Amino acid sequence: MKRRTLLAGLGSLTAANSLIVGSGAFTSISADRTINAEIADDNRALLAIHERGDSRYGVGGRSNESGDTVTFSFPGVGRRLNNDDPGVGLGVDSVYEFTQDSGEADSQSPKQGLARIQNQGTQSVEVYSVHETSSELEIELFDVTNPDRTALRDDPTVMNVGDHVDVGFRIRTTGTDLGTHDETLTIVAEATDD
Repeated sequence: MKRRTLLAGLGSLTAANSLIVGSGAFTSISADRTINAEIADDNRALLAIHERGDSRYGVGGRSNESGDTVTFSFPGVGRRLNNDDPGVGLGVDSVYEFTQDSGEADSQSPKQGLARIQNQGTQSVEVYSVHETSSELEIELFDVTNPDRTALRDDPTVMNVGDHVDVGFRIRTTGTDLGTHDETLTIVAEATDD
């Protein structure tokens, strides 16, 4: 038993070293500045999350609803797949606000918001978002109908039973390293004291 533990430990140590050691030499470099955010599944939960736009229209679709999961990609997946330019993506030291899916831009009556958060529970809730990361990225949700666009983390919205809020994303890249970042944004609903 102890021997297996030791061998597993040595295997882990060897794998860690192989990730650290490198020659540092390269002949070319490209940067894919992309952020993927995935929202937890189950659109039938007490707090439902639905894709607001229709990413099937136009190139770039930032949101995609598949089964019970809504995922977001900045720039849109279609834009990345149809463009060999490594410069496609979010720039560093910038602030971006996404208020609708890129596929909605050409629509006569575009849907505002990338996602709809709906209270399907039996009591009022206060909804806000939490972004914990080891990178310099900041990702926030905001109510697209609020002219101040205050982040939900700073000003949670109270939703009665059946209410919804259409949200956009604000992404701050100040001090962020180039590369692909997989980030998690947690949407929290807490019961209010009625």
